[in-house]
Amino acid sequence: MTTKPEILDRALDVLRAGDALTLDAVARAVGITKPGVVHHFPTKDRLSVAVVDHLLDHWETELMHRAGPDPDAVTRLRAYVEFALLNELDPADLAVLADSRLRPDLAVLADSRLRPELAARWSERMSEWFGDSDRPNIVAARLVADGAWIDRCLGMLDLDEDHRRAVVDVTLGLVGDGPTAEGLGAEGADS
Repeated sequence: MTTKPEILDRALDVLRAGDALTLDAVARAVGITKPGVVHHFPTKDRLSVAVVDHLLDHWETELMHRAGPDPDAVTRLRAYVEFALLNELDPADLAVLADSRLRPDLAVLADSRLRPELAARWSERMSEWFGDSDRPNIVAARLVADGAWIDRCLGMLDLDEDHRRAVVDVTLGLVGDGPTAEGLGAEGADS
């Protein structure tokens, strides 16, 4: 019997191929019937939520590998910056977040009924990694990494690895040596 992770991996393959995420498309990619997919994911909405969680699970595994055991907030941010700039990135990641006005057939978040749930889920999972700091240097580092991730998925600015490493160094320089895990929070931030 096909497992949920196998179905979710094939769902990402559907997005990588530039196809719409539908129960039928995923069933074809897995090589099972649509009822076989529906057994695990009764609706496209449930499949969409599961795809986002599956993607975040992959990210979290990679970030944990980079950050090591019990990382502080700076180490978690460093892991994300390095991931976004140095890791091989998957264009399927971007399809999950695609703007429905650009490609409604590909955007998992296009459905306005699901957008609040998926955005909250994404924010909650990312918040575990980055906290809710409002410190400008921390926000800037996060925005650089977010932008690099989107840019690299789209293939807009093709920088070689040496240039990407230099950007990592500049970005991590924004964080500096001062902040601790507690210092990354909004409370008591002195700058």
